[in-house]
Amino acid sequence: MSKFALLVRLATDRMDAAAERMRKAQQAHAQAEGTLEQIKGYIGDYQQRMLALGQTGTSVAQWADYRLFLQKLDDAREQQSREVDRSLQRFLMEKQAWLQQRKQLKSYEVLQEREKARLALRQRRQEQKALDEFAARPKPE
Repeated sequence: MSKFALLVRLATDRMDAAAERMRKAQQAHAQAEGTLEQIKGYIGDYQQRMLALGQTGTSVAQWADYRLFLQKLDDAREQQSREVDRSLQRFLMEKQAWLQQRKQLKSYEVLQEREKARLALRQRRQEQKALDEFAARPKPE
């Protein structure tokens, strides 16, 4: 077993774990974006309802309730927008960690391949030396 085999296996495990964290962060970001789009849709719907109420006439209390509710939706949109930004930063951080783990794995794999090449060269030299010694022996008559 190569002295780098353990390092490659551990680096592979770390890279797989980093990939899983990145996948989860990406899902969380997509979910946060979906929620933000839903909130924006609600805001649009309630703005349309408010316009319709304004055209048909409504009580001051009902108009105030719609305004208050729209303000709460707008606050929710701002909060969710911040969450989208946070989730994007988290995803980018996890992606960077995954890239770093992948780079480390590739480095270990290169070292492992170099070691294999070195061992193969040493073995070929030993075989050649054995063949040369055999050929150099005096032949029995």
